[in-house]
Amino acid sequence: LIKMADITSISFAVMVFKETFSGVENGDVIYCDPPFTPLSETDNFTAYTAGSFGPEEQRALSACAVEAGREGKPVVLSNHNTEFTRALYGPHASRIEFFDVRRFISCDGANRANAQELLAVYGHEAESGRPDR
Repeated sequence: LIKMADITSISFAVMVFKETFSGVENGDVIYCDPPFTPLSETDNFTAYTAGSFGPEEQRALSACAVEAGREGKPVVLSNHNTEFTRALYGPHASRIEFFDVRRFISCDGANRANAQELLAVYGHEAESGRPDR
């Protein structure tokens, strides 16, 4: 684990992920919070900007994370826990965690429920190895 006392500086940047990965230096840690993959075929909340962030962009982001991880540059990716994201992130992540979150944004406020999310970590080996999924 990294202790807060060990951190000398923190920078946050909002940019196209390919630009982020091209500027990574040794000692950096990247956290990616892309538009989440839809939970169902009718769910389409993936267009935060004029361009969409669909399956091809998710695959490209995953490839960047894998490459950075192989270079020893830690990457943490968050997304919905779906069959697609497990298949995309799981095989190459050094660690993957699943957890429930409560959704506060919904067109039907009375039926807001927990959603499963995942965190995939690349380039950092867990002390006990990969956890069972």
